Amino acid sequence: MTVAESGLHGLMLSRVARDRELTPRAAELVIAACRGEAALNQVLDGVVAEDEPTAHPRQAVGGGIYLSGVRVRGFRGIGPEVDLPLVSGPGLTVVTGRNGSGKSSFAEAAEFALTGNNTRWTKSLNEVWRQGWRNLHAPGDVSVAITLVRAGTAGMTTIRRAWTEGDDFHGGTWTERLSGQEPRPFDQAEWRSALETYRPFLPYSELGKSLEGKPSELHDAVHSLLGLEAITDAQNRLAEHRKRLADVVARPHNRRAKVREELAASPDGRAQRAAELLGQDHPDLDALADLALGTDVGGGGMPLLLQVTELALPSEADLARCLEELDAALTGVTSAATDGAQMCLRTSEVLRVSLELHEAKGNKSCPVCGIGVLDQRWFVATTKRAETLTAAAAALHDAGTRLDTATAAARALCAQVPGLLKEVDGLLNTDAARTTWAAWAECSTSEDPVKLRSLLPARHAAVLAAVDALKAAAREQIDKRDLVWRPMALALFEWHSQAERALADQQVLADVTEAESWIRRTAARLRSERIAPFAKESQRIWQRLRQQSNIDLGTVHLESTGQDNRRVELDVSVDGKPNSALAVMSQGELHAMALALFLPRAVVDESPFRFVLIDDPVQAMDPAKVDGLAQVLADVGLTRQVVVFTHDERLTEAVRRLRLPATVWEVCRGENSVVQVRMCDDPVGRYLADARAMRTTDDLPEEARAELVASCCRAALETAADTRFRQVRLSRGQSHAEVEQVLEQALTTRQRLSLAVFDDLAEHKNLLPHLAKTLDTWAVTVLNACRAGTATPYDGDLLTLIRDTERLTNWLRDE
Repeated sequence: MTVAESGLHGLMLSRVARDRELTPRAAELVIAACRGEAALNQVLDGVVAEDEPTAHPRQAVGGGIYLSGVRVRGFRGIGPEVDLPLVSGPGLTVVTGRNGSGKSSFAEAAEFALTGNNTRWTKSLNEVWRQGWRNLHAPGDVSVAITLVRAGTAGMTTIRRAWTEGDDFHGGTWTERLSGQEPRPFDQAEWRSALETYRPFLPYSELGKSLEGKPSELHDAVHSLLGLEAITDAQNRLAEHRKRLADVVARPHNRRAKVREELAASPDGRAQRAAELLGQDHPDLDALADLALGTDVGGGGMPLLLQVTELALPSEADLARCLEELDAALTGVTSAATDGAQMCLRTSEVLRVSLELHEAKGNKSCPVCGIGVLDQRWFVATTKRAETLTAAAAALHDAGTRLDTATAAARALCAQVPGLLKEVDGLLNTDAARTTWAAWAECSTSEDPVKLRSLLPARHAAVLAAVDALKAAAREQIDKRDLVWRPMALALFEWHSQAERALADQQVLADVTEAESWIRRTAARLRSERIAPFAKESQRIWQRLRQQSNIDLGTVHLESTGQDNRRVELDVSVDGKPNSALAVMSQGELHAMALALFLPRAVVDESPFRFVLIDDPVQAMDPAKVDGLAQVLADVGLTRQVVVFTHDERLTEAVRRLRLPATVWEVCRGENSVVQVRMCDDPVGRYLADARAMRTTDDLPEEARAELVASCCRAALETAADTRFRQVRLSRGQSHAEVEQVLEQALTTRQRLSLAVFDDLAEHKNLLPHLAKTLDTWAVTVLNACRAGTATPYDGDLLTLIRDTERLTNWLRDE
């Protein structure tokens, strides 16, 4: 099954890599189409594809998933809450019980808890069932839950669907809880891909109808069962994108003439310009976009009108702030410019010169009066007086500077008349605006701050009102023109968008068309390669199931020549002569054939699920086929956890008669839907039962009897130890492959028990002392008696050996 195990992505990668004629872009699209719609959309959007293959469903939900138990309350035939415990590892488990015992309720509950669906319910969800999915004897809350062991995830994972008393079937809560953590909403998307491709459930309704429906239904069932829908999905994805892109590319060419005709009929300058551009062999799309979006307003005075609407004058707030500053400056100058201030200014200047003279010449007579002396005493007193007079003079200077600044700012507000008012004179009446603006501009030359202060408010109000009126008139003309242009602009913009998209998608269309053509040519061969290993495995399983049937299964073909012409061709022969499968097969043979098609896909290594759950596969099978079914299920149980629900005791009887390793649970339903689950048999119990049978077999020599009993006891111990070891390691999060690799290294019974007791192969030397200390010497005696290759046969009491072996296996299970 090499091809199937490689997966579709690997198949496509290898096939694409070998095709030298396929362009790199088309090859990228083929791979993306196989990965899914999101990946294909990414590539089409120009996102660089990752080199690694698409995450496998196993990477999404985790690999090595086993069932650890099913818990049901108030659902279908089950009333009070009850558990169905399961050994979370490889092996065959048969759940038996009469019709109506509630066993199928466990199967339906497990499937619904994980998938949210059940094939039988989906196809026959009538009013009777809607009223009966709640158990009549358990009013109140309803819940179904499965506990899983997932390699790579420590502890258990419980997935639970629960309904309160008022919830309908589609309501309730769906949660997922890891050991030691709080429940969280169950992420259906995380599991969906794996469940669709590797669905581990085979309910009786699907088993019975998969080969009896319409030809197209049979095709789709097998197609889906084998995971081949991914090939068709990839081809359909490319076909859908090719159709969409072809429409996108063709649409602007079909509409171009009509849009141009409508534009040419308009007097608007923008329309005329757009019509001219559309008439060119290769229209300038950027120029058309500017026209449609208003970046290019065309001719006809529109640019001037738009400039008028953007004319700027100082706002009333700006003028108010300027006038406030000018008023404050005028007030400051008035307050500071007194006679005393002027005298202080002159006196401080005279004193400054006198002080400089003293510093230069030293003590001498006053050059002004000729009487006083400019000595040190005079210098100190005069310095203090000069500082006081300088401060008073500075205040006057600052007031003057502030007034100059405020006056300059006020004049700066008064900009000159813009030339635009003259340019737009033919479109708008600009007399009032030009007159008032000219008066406003005159203020910029005023040298008298008092006069300037008196002129600014009135002239600003006048020019502001005139310009606002001019802007309103300009906007009115623009609105009238836009009212006519807007529908044409929208039509032009729509065409431009289509043309731009068509230009961008033209090469993409060519790439998608090439990819679709390639995958169409390759699809038939890929289907054959994909189905070949499963068909071969189906043939092998059918050979085991057919037993005495004279019907032989050859190759399996999927025929599809269109959406309405899909069918499965089964090469069936009766006594060597070709015949129609459905025409010659009995109901039991059809069930066996459905199993032969289901099991190969469910147990591939690619599947994250290490379990399969099958409901009532025995119905309508003759005894010989039941024997074959038991053998097939036991074979699958060597590497997978197989859980089979049946009311037909023939399967249980066949398992026991053929001495196949299996655990058998019996489901019993009492009054008020009280369901009990009890173990009837398990591999350990089977070996112990065989030991008891050997002990009482009279026609065996004593030595042979002792050896056979010890061998059965040894098998029971090793089976219990392996089961315990698998449970511990898998619940810790270790992968199934790693667990089995360790088990393969345990070559002796003592080593296998050391793994179960110490979780360490190297500790086997300490096993006997540990057993003696923990359980007493009887446990050591049992282990020594069961050792393979013992030179001296066991000469003790065989019944005691069997009983002590059972005690030791029970201890291993509970350890």
